Amino acid sequence: MTLMGVKRGFWKRVLAVALPALILVGVAPATPAAASGSVIVPQVHCVGDGTSGHRVKLIYAYESGSNRFAEKEDLIRQAAWITQENVNDSARRDGAERWIRFETTGSTGCDLAIDSVQVPTGSSNGNWTGALQNLGYTDTDHIYIAYFEKSTGCGGTVGDSPIANDDSSGTGNRHNSYATWITLSPGCSTGHEMTHELAHALGGILPNAPHYDGPGAHCTDSNETLCQGGSTVVCSDPLAVRLMDCGKDDYFGVTPVGTYLSTHWNAANHSLYLEHGSSVPTMTTIPPLAPQLFTGVDVQGNEIVFVYEPSTKVEGSGVTREAQVLRNGTVVATVPIWQHSVRVTGLTSNTSATYTVRERITYGGVTRTSAESDSLIVLTGTSSTPAGAVADGITTIFTNDVVDSSGPNLAMDLYSFSEAENAPIVQWPQNSVKNQQWRLTAAGGGAYTITSAHSGKCLTPLSGSGTAGTAVVQVTCSGATAQKWTFPSISGITYQIKASVGTNQCIQASGGGTGGGTALVLGTCNSSASTQRWTSNRTG
Repeated sequence: MTLMGVKRGFWKRVLAVALPALILVGVAPATPAAASGSVIVPQVHCVGDGTSGHRVKLIYAYESGSNRFAEKEDLIRQAAWITQENVNDSARRDGAERWIRFETTGSTGCDLAIDSVQVPTGSSNGNWTGALQNLGYTDTDHIYIAYFEKSTGCGGTVGDSPIANDDSSGTGNRHNSYATWITLSPGCSTGHEMTHELAHALGGILPNAPHYDGPGAHCTDSNETLCQGGSTVVCSDPLAVRLMDCGKDDYFGVTPVGTYLSTHWNAANHSLYLEHGSSVPTMTTIPPLAPQLFTGVDVQGNEIVFVYEPSTKVEGSGVTREAQVLRNGTVVATVPIWQHSVRVTGLTSNTSATYTVRERITYGGVTRTSAESDSLIVLTGTSSTPAGAVADGITTIFTNDVVDSSGPNLAMDLYSFSEAENAPIVQWPQNSVKNQQWRLTAAGGGAYTITSAHSGKCLTPLSGSGTAGTAVVQVTCSGATAQKWTFPSISGITYQIKASVGTNQCIQASGGGTGGGTALVLGTCNSSASTQRWTSNRTG
């Protein structure tokens, strides 16, 4: 089976990932195949030599024993690309370009530079700013964006103790002359959170601005990246949350509205962290962004499982979002955007085709469609195995048959991104983030261990008990019998998850409960029970 990725535009950085029995090439098909498969990650815009002048610097910070940079790198790069697009689209409203001056490397100066650094234990939820300063991240012409692996908060921005309240007009403003540090955490690390914190670092929003709402440097109008809970909805478009300063009158407007930005700090025109680009056609409708990191993780004879990461943030109700996979330009599968994996069936074995993914957003009866992702040329094999089936080495999301009122099925979820011993496992509406992803490792005799992709700990009945009603928790992996599970098949890729301890005990919601947040426990195996029917949604 051969899987080849075709570069488009500036999507040309190639990262190796584990795709057994697949080959993907991040260049034209005539180029020799790269070993082990690849994922094409979107690149940021080139600005100069990538290092001189004011720069936004990306950092991955981990404490001893928690380095997961290899897993998170492509997601961090995607978040930076989303942030770039959000900021630039904020300028395109006025027919202009504003490119973030990211620190980059490489012969073309376009490869986003990310430092991976170890920080002292406790830094992630303590003195994270001090940890960065002690490592030398103190340049007064830099904004530092650091992803802290063990942080349990959401994010924050600190600059020069505190962020300057200098609202004077022009490039001589203090926002251009001191270091600023941003932290992001595993639970809040998308492009939306990065855009939000960067907006703070760029000077949004200062106390004298028309719609300032302190403390916290937010604002009373909404909808935009800093102000989703404002008292006045200035922009009703649910995609306006992507952009900076919806009213173009508080902190960002190439062509500002009102009088304030004309005589005060205006990041769009005064920040040295933004490169002024060309004049472009005025953007009149806010577009969704194309999903990224699109690749095939399981190619069989008649079925393929593709995975992707959404790139667009929306705000408000009444919005329908879906991902569409196209085969040779024709839609062959449509799923809700939160699913993050798409199983394409009914294919012809030993046949190649070109695949892309895009997002469609419908609001008020109007549908907007993103650009398509990078292309993949996939050659199916001859196997009759269902794509996405339970197997050694896969990463998957398990959803049961209960559908939440908000739309998604309930998924097996590590509660609140906990890394603690005996942290509970619950059912929660599928959102496909790391605390809902589980890795399977063959443990002999048809059994598997089930490891959290977030914490690296193993699914276990509390205290190793096989008694009905025992809570299912995570503990450090040890190879104990209680950490081994089998998967009796119900149909296709739907299974029970059966404990190796006790007598005929399977994972289910406590009391058969159908609410999100209900703890998972052991219960007498019953293949017709809705909370015991677990479908594999493979993600890796």
